[in-house]
Parts: sequence; C-alpha cells; structure tokens
Amino acid sequence: MTLSNAGGKSEPPSKIVQRYLSTNKTDKSLGQNFLIDETPIHKSVEFSKTLGLGKLSNVLEIGPGPGTLTRAILNTGANVTAIEISSDACDFLASELSHPNLSLVNGDALAIQWPDNLTHIIANLPYGISSPILSKIQGYHQNSPVLGICLLVQREFGNRMAMKIPPKDRGPLGISLWLDFDCSTVMEVSRSSFRPQPEVDSSIIGLKPTPREYITEKERLSIKGLASWCFGRRRRKIRNSLKSAPNKVHGLWGISRSEWNDRMAILEGESRDFRDLIQKRPEELDPENWILLTRMIAHDIERPV
Repeated sequence: MTLSNAGGKSEPPSKIVQRYLSTNKTDKSLGQNFLIDETPIHKSVEFSKTLGLGKLSNVLEIGPGPGTLTRAILNTGANVTAIEISSDACDFLASELSHPNLSLVNGDALAIQWPDNLTHIIANLPYGISSPILSKIQGYHQNSPVLGICLLVQREFGNRMAMKIPPKDRGPLGISLWLDFDCSTVMEVSRSSFRPQPEVDSSIIGLKPTPREYITEKERLSIKGLASWCFGRRRRKIRNSLKSAPNKVHGLWGISRSEWNDRMAILEGESRDFRDLIQKRPEELDPENWILLTRMIAHDIERPV
C-alpha cells in the first residue's frame, strides 16, 4: 500500500514517518509510536470496510501522528476528523495533508466533545489512554451508535478486550465491551512495525456493534458493577466476594447492605444454579453467566419478602 500526500505523490508510511522524525522529537508521555509497516494500516482499513467504511462515512481518528493511517482512510473517500494532542504533529499534518475531507483538531481526545455524526472510529491508540478512551467510545456509542470501530492497542490489553483466551483473558473490560460489541483480533502487530519501537507488541482489535436488546439498561449497569467487584477480588470465589454488597449495585437496586446479605442467604438456600455459579471464580463465568447471575439476584431483590 502506498499513501498519497497533499501533492498527490504516493509513498510508503516508513518514508512519511522518517520525514516527520527528521524534524520532530517524539514525546514518550504521549505514547508516540508511529506505524511504518503498511500491512497493519491496510488491515485496519479493510476491516472497517466490512463494517461499512466508504464515501459516506464520518470517521474519528484519535492520535493521527504523521498521518499514515489518516491518508489510508481518506483514500476510501470518507470524511475524517483527526484529533491530535501534539502541536508538532498537527503542524506536520497541516503542511503535508491538505484534503477537503479532513478536519484536523489540536486537542485532547478525552477532553473535547466528539462530532455527533460519527459512523466509524479508527485509531492507533496511545497505550496510556486506552482504558479511558474505550469508556468514552462506549458512552458515545450508547447515545449515537456507530457502524464499526478498529483500534490498535497493546497486545495484552487487546487480548482482554476480545477475551481471546478464556478464562485467562476474561475480565471486567471484556465483559463490559461484550455488552455492545463482538470484539475480535484482526491482526497481531510486532513492535518492529513502529518507529520509535515500543517495548511491547500490539494487536488490531475490531469492534463490531452487536445490540444485546434483551439486556435492560439497569441490568447493564448491574452486570458491570458485579463483574468489576468480583474481578477486583479475582482469587476469591464469587460467593466470598458477594458476602459484601458491591458498592455500585446495592445502591442501584435501592437496598441496604443488610438487605443484600439477607437476599444472598435466601438465594443460596433455594437455588442450586445460584450455588453453582457462586462457587466459581469470576474468570470462569462467560458473559451469559454474568447475565444469569445478575438476573437471579435482581429477581430475588424485587420479589416480595
């Protein structure tokens, strides 16, 4: 894959990054590691095309850096809003990439408001902000659904996003994302694909929106709260973790901590399925198990005493 610059000349991403680095220093605090390998850029764009990326798309790119991925997205005919916190990178992009479909924003993607008409989010995420960016993405998607998301992240983090190898990679991150998306590994990316080279390998993770309409909003919040609470005590069996009421859950259901304990005792005495679930450790439960556990507890709480 070759990428077109403002003058129409096509060149490989390694040349673009080399030109940037010849006049600019990278900032480690911003997680600036730039792709020089064409293949991950191609894979990100091709995956996004399977989820509708094209001429009518409105794409958010977070941290474009020298713009290697930006150019590839623009080549599809899509409109791109690129948010870049580095003023040096913004200056470089502004001088090199003049395109009618590109809106370049110098700012913090976590702090500024995103456009309200996005169809896709494609990014090589700085490792240090992956978790809060995902939270913002999920919140955005809840209010304004997108068609597809493709993110390059640290490999271990990506494995947890996709819950790639259960039970090892199961956790609150993957459970939360599963409520909105089917997450999959599009490609594993070697650290040698970047300049400067990071200390870890990466993965491209695709997030395909998958509505779980059978889960209510209250259940969503409860599942997240229960999973976060239990995974915070990962070495314990769920039964031991639930001896104390999860902070975000008992308040959501409007019961006291003593009422919570009473409900747990009732369920454990009456339901074999409940007993079986709480004898497991949190990573042994798949997402559907978390739904079942939540509904068992909620049903008992809402039942007249």
